[in-house]
Amino acid sequence: MQEPFFSIIIPTLNEEKFLPRLLESLAKQTYRDFEVIVVDGKSKDKTVKLAQTHTSELPALTVHVADHASLPYQRNVGAGNATGTWFIFIDADTVVLPYCLQQIETYIQSHDVSFLTTWCRPDSEDGNDARFTLLANLLFESVKAMKRPASPGPFTAVTKSVFERVGGYDVEHPFLEDQDLTQRITKMGVPLHIIRETLYVWSLRRYRKEGTLHVLQAYVKSLFPILFLRKTPKNLVGYTMGGHVFSKKKSSVKSPLLSKTEKQIRSLMQDLFE
Repeated sequence: MQEPFFSIIIPTLNEEKFLPRLLESLAKQTYRDFEVIVVDGKSKDKTVKLAQTHTSELPALTVHVADHASLPYQRNVGAGNATGTWFIFIDADTVVLPYCLQQIETYIQSHDVSFLTTWCRPDSEDGNDARFTLLANLLFESVKAMKRPASPGPFTAVTKSVFERVGGYDVEHPFLEDQDLTQRITKMGVPLHIIRETLYVWSLRRYRKEGTLHVLQAYVKSLFPILFLRKTPKNLVGYTMGGHVFSKKKSSVKSPLLSKTEKQIRSLMQDLFE
């Protein structure tokens, strides 16, 4: 069998609700020279079983069960079983647009590139989500201009050769492992390219579950050592992997002050963009 151009690597943990959507979107790709590798972290739901039902719809699909759950570890396991020229790491709650791989392949053929990501859009039609995602796209462009590039975890593409040279993901980084990888790759002199076209749908489920302001505060705190010290925090208190986290009811009631502040942020965003 001829080696594929792309290896799509998807780490999962209790993602029976979201993974099928991603696999269905991959099955609709106009570009077909790819394989899909799902690496599960011992899910307790039907994630593995549902993944296997998509075998006939995809050019190639393999499902592996890792000995423990960890985003960087599972991604490395997937890379170790991948045969493609390019590795594309995608989160299980992401959805790719039908022309995603075709546009990336076209970009690769016309640019000297070994490491890239793309713009995205939110997983809803809500205006605030659209504005928030626009700001996120602008943020990635801004930090790249500041020579502190960041490739988002939901969608990162890198050549197999560069990934192996850098040693893959650092398994000691359960949080911000994507930014740690970006820093190590760019220190090797490999620049991050950002395709300025919306090619995937970003799930905002964590923001909805935990509250936009709460999540933003956590990420902003983690950005300071990245921007000023070029160090990536390895952990974030309360950060948990897995689809089961988002199926549970909130354990606490949002404080009135937090709710008021979030409304003020939404109002400010509306004033800026309307």
